[in-house]
Order: sequence, then structure tokens, then C-alpha cells
Amino acid sequence: MTSPERERTFKEQARKILDYLKSDIRYDRNFMPRPFFMELTGSPSAGKTTCIKELDKFFRRQGFRVLCPQEGAEVIRHISRATPLYNIRTGMYAAEMLVDISMGTLYDIVIFDRCLFDAYCWMEYWDEKGKLDADEKQTIQSFFLSRFFTDKLDAVYFMTADPMVAMERELKIALSKEPGETTNPKTVATLVTRFKKVYEVLSPQYPQLHLIDTTDLGEQEMVEYIAKHVLDSLEKKIQKSGS
Repeated sequence: MTSPERERTFKEQARKILDYLKSDIRYDRNFMPRPFFMELTGSPSAGKTTCIKELDKFFRRQGFRVLCPQEGAEVIRHISRATPLYNIRTGMYAAEMLVDISMGTLYDIVIFDRCLFDAYCWMEYWDEKGKLDADEKQTIQSFFLSRFFTDKLDAVYFMTADPMVAMERELKIALSKEPGETTNPKTVATLVTRFKKVYEVLSPQYPQLHLIDTTDLGEQEMVEYIAKHVLDSLEKKIQKSGS
């Protein structure tokens, strides 16, 4: 067998195998959709961690395959938090996971503890601190709002709470009543204002954004509110794909 004949034989054999593997079950996004992605972010002690924990538990017990990626702040520890680079890096960490996981169907639901829009909000913080100029801020925020990322996030929840209520929650079972760097009434108030401002600016363009004031909500109410919204969104997605 000549070299060209061997090459042709190899290609034909490879094509037959690929035709078998490239079934609708494995490759057709309409047949097997990507995971449903959500991001929870917001001001301290607004209920984000509680909601993530309970949503994860509920959906897993219903038979869904759920992933809660480790928060960027728990992974990126080699960069000082005193620089914008820290929040750029944690945002890139989340964006990388978002893109990579969206290429497969291993999970049904993925719940991010802070993702793209959290990184966007932090650039507002660093701008206020004078550590970013206008062009830098716009460039970084535009990167995180790229449609290649945001089109994959199905639901984003900005959770906020009144600063004094947030402090009561924060210190309820704390060993020390001393306020932290970001968990003090003044800083919490600033963060609440920032998230609300970002929501007002971005929500007209990004309908997946939702602002939830948890000040007067108990833990059960918070979780039920988001769970209902996620279930409704998933149901609509199924109906849309089936039409």
C-alpha cells in the first residue's frame, strides 16, 4: 500500500469513528443543552452564602447534577487584596470556569459564588479609590461584560441588606464582635449603594440581573424566592428549546 493510500485509509477510518461519536446526544446543543449558570453576589451578610448552600442541597436532592465552584477569593491567595489586580484575577478565574464548563454537559446547574458582575462592581470600588483611571476601568469592565461571557450567565442575583441588619447577622454567632475591614456599617452601606447603582445602569441591557433586598426577609424566604425564580427560568428554557 502506498503512502497516499495509507493516508486515505486512515482518514476514512477516522471519519467513520467521528460520524459515530458526533451524535446529537454528544454534540447538538439543542438536544443536550449546556448547564444553567447563575451568579450570586452582593454586599456582606445579605444571605448569599446561605442561599447557595440551600439551593445546592435542594437541587441535588431532586436529582440535578449541581456544581458550586470554589469562590475566587478562596483560590487566589497569592495576590494582595490591596490592588485592582486581585479582583481582576478572581474575575478571570470565574470567567475561565464559566467558559470551560459551558462546553460540556456534565452538570445541569452551576452556582457561582461571585462571577463576572462581581468583578465589574469591584472596578467601581477601585475607581473610587483612585487606583484605576477612566480608560483602565472601562477596558476591564468591558472585558468582563463581553457577550462571550455574559451570554452564558442565565441568572444573576445582586443581594443587599440594610447595613445595621447586615451587622446583626454578621455578629450573631461571631466569637469577636469587632467589625472587619468590609463588615462594618460604613463599608456595607457603600457596597449596597454600589450594587444598586450598577444594577440600575446594567439591568436594561442585561435582563438576567435581579436585585434582591433581603433586609426584611428571613432565610427561608430568601431561598424560596431565588429557588422559584430559577425553576421558572429553567422551565421557560425547556419550553423554548422544545418549540
